Amino acid sequence: MTVTFGLGYRKESPRIDVATEPYPGRWTHHVMVGSAEEIDEELLSWIQEAAEFSAAKKR
Repeated sequence: MTVTFGLGYRKESPRIDVATEPYPGRWTHHVMVGSAEEIDEELLSWIQEAAEFSAAKKR
């Protein structure tokens, strides 16, 4: 499974397989998840951060 999330900056981690900047200041990150154990606090914190970034963009 691929988990994709967006942030306002490029997150650096060896877990991130691809990061692109389709628009200035908007980075899309892709993380391959091969097992349930890989859905950990780190990944969930990135998803939470991305949700907050997205919510702030809608205001």
